[in-house]
Amino acid sequence: MDHSPVSSSPCGHLHSQAKAVIYNVSRFFLEEKENGAPLMPLSKAVARTTMATKTSESTVRRICSSSQAAPQKPMFTSPKKKIPMFTSPKKKIRAEPVTGFDDFDKCVLRRTVLGFYERKEIPTVYKIKEELSEKFGYCGSETSLRKVLLKTGFRFAKVDGRRFLMERTDVAAARSRFLREMRQLKQSGHTFVYLDETWVNQNYTVGKCWTDTSSQGAAGVKPPTGKGARLIIFHAGTADGFINNGELVFQAKNDGDYHHQMNATVFEEWFRIQLLPNIPPNSVIVMDNASCHSRQVEKLPTSSWRKADIKNWLMQKGVAVSDALSKAELYELTKTYRTDTKRYVTDTIAIEAGHCVVRLPPYHCQYNPIELIWAQVKCYIAKRKSFKMVDLKPLVTEAISAVTPENWKQAVRHAEELQEHDTKQDRAIEMYVDSFIIHISESSDEFSDEFSD
Repeated sequence: MDHSPVSSSPCGHLHSQAKAVIYNVSRFFLEEKENGAPLMPLSKAVARTTMATKTSESTVRRICSSSQAAPQKPMFTSPKKKIPMFTSPKKKIRAEPVTGFDDFDKCVLRRTVLGFYERKEIPTVYKIKEELSEKFGYCGSETSLRKVLLKTGFRFAKVDGRRFLMERTDVAAARSRFLREMRQLKQSGHTFVYLDETWVNQNYTVGKCWTDTSSQGAAGVKPPTGKGARLIIFHAGTADGFINNGELVFQAKNDGDYHHQMNATVFEEWFRIQLLPNIPPNSVIVMDNASCHSRQVEKLPTSSWRKADIKNWLMQKGVAVSDALSKAELYELTKTYRTDTKRYVTDTIAIEAGHCVVRLPPYHCQYNPIELIWAQVKCYIAKRKSFKMVDLKPLVTEAISAVTPENWKQAVRHAEELQEHDTKQDRAIEMYVDSFIIHISESSDEFSDEFSD
């Protein structure tokens, strides 16, 4: 709090409200000067103060009464006179929003919300927050959690006049397509190959361990400060283990952003040269929708394209384009000559080699068993002793070698169980929401108190 006494400080050191009060008092004195007499009897001190400062009478009385109990300091002009010390309102420091959910946390959040529907309960932000705090120690506010829910594909949807926290329809549709396609492919006896990329920092280590705090110099793990350099890892595996010769590990450049180094060019080269020759014929390759996996064979025009680029795209399609057409008209014309189905370079490469690609629905990394394998690899690396970059790459290879076929079988089994569970869960949720809507339409008064906004 600011305990500075009232002083003859320059106006540059005063807040805007203090400057406004000074201006109002000055205008009050000038008006009295022009009037030639006080605008209000001198006996009415509080009323005169109210008129001069243009504040309420209650505010003036509150400030004056609180100043009587305040500590006193001598004025600068006369040591015999004393003035009170005033304090400014304490500034409220807002905590940083806790919205940095990684892929694993988003998966836990999604399953937590859908679990409410499976149990035939209405999910509220407060209830979700309570469960997340138990599952992985979420300590953010409800406002932060709302932001994460929106980013994770959930939204508030109005169902027959009632508000529900529902999953975005495109996400639910993508999940249904994925689960149906996986069931059909499993019946055909295909080999499933699961791929993904990850990274590990030079100074990556365990977050907690037993340390000796009895002495002044506590003994324990002392990693260097900062994250250090970073290794990027590409790999894939099946229920029988990692793909032979499928490992690609390289160091990211220290240019501030490593994402552009995990680009489509690097991924497609690894995909074509290292992965495809080493997997069984007619395999099903499961991957997510990362940007490096999703370079399109042909970029389709969008409304953000320049007019000249849209015109060139149409001309390449053999369309005669008039110079009189506006950009909006040209963009509308492209819809006649385009297909809404996106074609990816990776999928084309796989098809040419006799394989097919199945893409995970958004926010569903838990369906990819390699996520559990990466967690095991990183746990192995975190327990190492050296923090030198020269030792990190051999350690990554060692950690990958430590993953057994049994670990892969368990991870694949876990992912398949989740898929089976979510298939049943989606059906249960649909039945529950449908029955709830029918119930509301038949007798809405029964729920008016419990779910009123």
